[in-house]
Parts: sequence; C-alpha cells; structure tokens
Amino acid sequence: MLTPMDIHAKDFGRSFRGFNEAEVNDFLNEVMQAYADVIDEKERLQADLARAKETIEDFRRIEQSMRETIAAAQKTAEDMTASAKRNAELTIETAAKEAQNIRREAALQAKAQLDEAADKVRAVVAEYERLVREKHKFLRRMKGNVQAELALIEDAIAEMPDTAAEKQAEKERAAERSEQQEDS
Repeated sequence: MLTPMDIHAKDFGRSFRGFNEAEVNDFLNEVMQAYADVIDEKERLQADLARAKETIEDFRRIEQSMRETIAAAQKTAEDMTASAKRNAELTIETAAKEAQNIRREAALQAKAQLDEAADKVRAVVAEYERLVREKHKFLRRMKGNVQAELALIEDAIAEMPDTAAEKQAEKERAAERSEQQEDS
C-alpha cells in the first residue's frame, strides 16, 4: 500500500522539457495531504466499523439472550398455566368428592333421623293403643262394679218396709218446693 511518505519521497527524473519542480512538489504535497486525510478517514471508518461490528455483536448476543429469555418465559408461563389447570382440576375433583361425601353423609343422617322418628311414632302409637285398651278395660270393670253396686243398692231398697210411704212424702215435699218457687 502506498503511504503519504512514499509520495513525499518520490523523486522524478529530470528531462529537458520537464515539469516545473515547485509545481510538482506543491501538487505532490496536496496529493500527499489528501491521501493522508483519506487514510486517516479510512482508519477512522475502520475503527467505527469495528466498534459497530462489536455493537452489532453485542446486540446479537442481547437479542439471543432475549429470545432465550422469552422462550424460557413462555415455557414457564405454559408450565404455570398447565400446573394451574391441573391444580384447578384437582381442586374441583376434590371439592366434588367432598360434596358427594357430605351429600351421602347428610342423606344417611336424614335417613337415620327419619327411621328414629318413625320408630318413636310407632312406639307412641303403640303406647296410645295400649292406653286406649287399658282405658276400655278399666271402664268395663268400673261399669261392672257400678252395676253390681247398683244392683246391691236396689236390692237393699226393695227390702226396706217404708219405701212406698217415703216416696210419697218425697213427692209431696218436691211439689211444695216447686209451688214456693213459683210464688216467689
């Protein structure tokens, strides 16, 4: 590669009708300066390009890292969603089983209470029927006793001598009382 020093050190041979040496030197100095500026610009651009390549590589690494992070986040979100669904299904299943057990237990308790109540009703009805039978039995005995006593009383009255006169006197007294009541 040609350097600015190569341009500056270049010597041209002399000829009879050659170029003006001062003009050639001035032009070579201009070319050398322009060439040095181009080389400096080229080096600066190469440095910028290297930095840009490093930045691009950094961005590519960041992009790759972000893609990996996004993929991991998506996988985590999918796993969490699946886990939440499984947990929800298990919770629903457990709740359904518990509800079924509670319903079954409540039905058994209700049946037991109904059976117990029916047994109590049967016992009360049986006791009532027994008491009714006892009452009828008692009343029949009492009726028999009262009838027997009444028969004894009637026999005793029939055997008494003045019963006809007493009956007559009792009738007369009753008639007098009724007359007194009517007068008052």
